[in-house]
Amino acid sequence: MYPSTLPVEADPSTMNGSSVAEPPDFQAVTAAAAAAARALSLEQEEWSVGECGFLDPEVQRTMRSGSAAEDITQYPMHGWVDVTKEFHDACAELQPGELAQDMLFGLFEAMSAIEIMDPKMDVGMGFDKQDLPPPSFEAAIATGAIKLDDLTPSELIGIYDALFSCLVSWLEGNSMDQVLFTCLYLHAPSQIKDKALRVFCTAVRNLIVVIKNIIAVAAVNEEEDFQLYGNSALLAAEKAQPATVYSSLKDVEDELIRKCKKLTSTEDWMAVVHRLRFMRHLFQVIYHVEQMASNDTVDDKVDIYKILLVASEMLPGIRNTLDRGTQPEKGSDAPNPMGFSPRIHDRSQPPAFPRSIKIRDRPASYQFLEEMISRFKYACKVTKHKDYYSALNFFIEYSKKSGQCILSRSVLQSLFSANMRMAHGKLPMKHFLRHSVQIFNSPPVLNAKHPVAADPKVQQHLENFFRYCINMNTFTQFIRICGFNRARQRDKLARLIENFDTIQVDAARLDSVMNQLANERAMEGNEPMATALKHSTHFSTWVLYNCFRAMLIFLMSGFELELYAVHEFLYIYWYTYEFLIGFLVSALTRTENILLAQEEYAEHQSKIQSGGGGAGKNRKAAKPKKNKKTQRPYRAEIVFYHALLSLCGGMYKAMGALTKDGRVRLPLSQFDNEEIRYNRRFLPFATLTSPPPVSYAEFKNIREHMMRPSVEDLYTYAAKHFDQARNVLESIQNPDQEMLDLLQIARTNFVVMNVLARGHQKEVKRQPEFDFSKHSYFPIIKLK
Repeated sequence: MYPSTLPVEADPSTMNGSSVAEPPDFQAVTAAAAAAARALSLEQEEWSVGECGFLDPEVQRTMRSGSAAEDITQYPMHGWVDVTKEFHDACAELQPGELAQDMLFGLFEAMSAIEIMDPKMDVGMGFDKQDLPPPSFEAAIATGAIKLDDLTPSELIGIYDALFSCLVSWLEGNSMDQVLFTCLYLHAPSQIKDKALRVFCTAVRNLIVVIKNIIAVAAVNEEEDFQLYGNSALLAAEKAQPATVYSSLKDVEDELIRKCKKLTSTEDWMAVVHRLRFMRHLFQVIYHVEQMASNDTVDDKVDIYKILLVASEMLPGIRNTLDRGTQPEKGSDAPNPMGFSPRIHDRSQPPAFPRSIKIRDRPASYQFLEEMISRFKYACKVTKHKDYYSALNFFIEYSKKSGQCILSRSVLQSLFSANMRMAHGKLPMKHFLRHSVQIFNSPPVLNAKHPVAADPKVQQHLENFFRYCINMNTFTQFIRICGFNRARQRDKLARLIENFDTIQVDAARLDSVMNQLANERAMEGNEPMATALKHSTHFSTWVLYNCFRAMLIFLMSGFELELYAVHEFLYIYWYTYEFLIGFLVSALTRTENILLAQEEYAEHQSKIQSGGGGAGKNRKAAKPKKNKKTQRPYRAEIVFYHALLSLCGGMYKAMGALTKDGRVRLPLSQFDNEEIRYNRRFLPFATLTSPPPVSYAEFKNIREHMMRPSVEDLYTYAAKHFDQARNVLESIQNPDQEMLDLLQIARTNFVVMNVLARGHQKEVKRQPEFDFSKHSYFPIIKLK
């Protein structure tokens, strides 16, 4: 809580409510200050706005026109006055959570203010007057608080586990100073005499540098994900040499293994070895990823996958020996009794104001590391995706599984394209996109063996188109956006969708030019080339399909982020049902038809080239018909989109029925404007020419037409849509978990709609519960 700005300031010595003796010359100083202010006010009748320090024009006008300026000009005359009682009286009038608003203290200032004496914001509240200053590395050595040599296995295990916990807490977005560099051993590893501890701490310091480089190059982090900058002076104290870390860790392992052979009880020392080995493999993987940003080969990725398998096998044994190390003291913020000083950086200047940080416990930290390694192994599969269509699907799927781990998302970006101009580290992005279009719908103009590929005019137009795609950076940016956290993806997709319009126009122009060239070749008598160029919509279809994908992700992510009010569900599901998913199905169906037409044309050409001989030749030419199923590569995706189409239709009709039945709470008209809401939800689509934007007036007409039947009929229509979705999902062979969840949603909502159609709870107009726990985009409707 904050009091209003007062024309006097409180004496710091009396803010705690207790009487504190004042210095003997306090009254004299106050009187002198008041006399000086009085003399100054005689010389200068009015304080200027600039001297008062107000920069806001509104504040300046208020000061000039009202009495505020007069109060402020007299401010220096009052001196210091004790307002403790008035302060407490004012606070007593406020409820918890309320703020006192003043001309100079509004909501913006309250959000950026520091709440004094709040333990979460004021780091000084963690100190007692009797507390000694937190020891530095040198002071801890002098007082004997830390050991530099002859550490026991239990002490080494405790320090190792605590450092892994600090590393995980850093990756979760906390300040490096407040987690990792609370370990005093990391301040000067070269002074540590114990080789096992010195090498491990050196590895952690180098790991910090490598991780920072990966995240900085990937550039998919935001301020809430990760803090790149910390106390750089500590990192610069000893020069990083990551290339030597692997061999140093290996040497220490070998020494400890030889030592264990001479001991009767080796369990504790082998637990130390396992942690050193895990650090060696983890560091090797992350260091390889950083190096691949400049020199990328498939063999490196295969090696990375093998190393990850070994690292994941080490974790169960490490978990079983967590109790062998020294444990954190009860009630202490330090993750380990020795070697850590949690408050050593509380008085430093970190990138953000120090927050109250709780370092992850050890079992949860190793669980995080195990999941992170699993994500690394999954990210290595990106090498199998050699075209844009499959790569984009992989990135979208990975985004759902990676959670909030910034390192996992950055590693995937580095494995695929650390350089925006290169795919898989060695293939120019222009060639990658060209190859992707060829795989997506196989335009004859991109087939090097086809005669039309030798036409210089055709090649010039193709070169211009793909160069324009690279310069616009739309397709590469789409993949990069999938590396951001889920909330930021939506913001960036809104800007990306606007860029698709110019590429759509250019793709349509290219298709038009191809048709014109087809007519020219037909007039010249070159029928095979004219047939290959005619009715070409390959490039427009490819661009539109990717645009529709971005639009669908943008709209549906609003459900995942809980941005939509319940009464807004109706037009969100309406747009996806009437337009988006239908467009996606149309684009994929058109692509399959193009592939089938090309296959039939190839068969026809093979018959002509064979000379049209005897019946035996005709029978041989007919064999490729059996392989037509191979030319339907998008059949499974089309079927899945049909299921989504029925689910969206069911939700659209269900929301219409619930709204008409009075079961959906609507905002009061004086506090809401549905047209403004509608326009804001679909604002990124307004600049697109395809699909054309749909105005609010058109939506109202469609909604009014849909709402004409009775409530019972609307519930029945919704039930039919859910039943269609159920039938489609049940027909899919080998469904994944998402399809099984959607099937359960369709079955449940089908039953609920039938129950409501029969008049269940007709007199009770309660808003149902929309449970998104099964799926982020489609809820289970639950009646209360």
